[in-house]
Amino acid sequence: MTVSLTAWVGSFVVLAGIAGAVALDLRAVRDALEASVAAENPADSAQDITDTVNFTLIASGAIAVVLILLALLGIQLLRARKMAGLVTLVVIGLLSAAGGVGFWTLLSDAGDATAGVLQWAPLAYSALVAVGVLALFAPGVSAWLHRRR
Repeated sequence: MTVSLTAWVGSFVVLAGIAGAVALDLRAVRDALEASVAAENPADSAQDITDTVNFTLIASGAIAVVLILLALLGIQLLRARKMAGLVTLVVIGLLSAAGGVGFWTLLSDAGDATAGVLQWAPLAYSALVAVGVLALFAPGVSAWLHRRR
C-alpha cells in the first residue's frame, strides 16, 4: 500500500510540475502549438488554430483535475479498506496513464518551450501511475484489504 500511495503522490507532484511549466511559459507553449497546428492544417484560419490550441490546453487541464480528484477518492476508499477503492484506482490509473501518453503526444511540439519538461514529464507521470496501480496487486495489499479493522 505504501509503494502505491507514494507513486500516486509522486504522480500528483509531476502533474503539478507540468502545470507549472506550462503556466510559466504559456506564451511559448501556445506559439509552438499554434505553429504545429498551422503546419499540419495550412488551410485553417488563424482564429481556428488559436481556438484549437485554447481548447487543447483547457481540456487537458480539466481532465487532469478530474483524474486527480477521482484518484484521491480512490485512495480514501482504499484507506478505508473498501474494494471499491482498488477498482477506482485501477480504472483511474489506466485512464491517467493513457492520458499522460496522450498529453505527451499532443504537446510534444511545445517541449522546447518548457526547457524540455513536456518531453519527459508526461511519460514520468504515466510511469508513476502505472507503478501505483501495479503495486496494488502485491500480495500484502490484498491481505491488508481483506483484514478487518
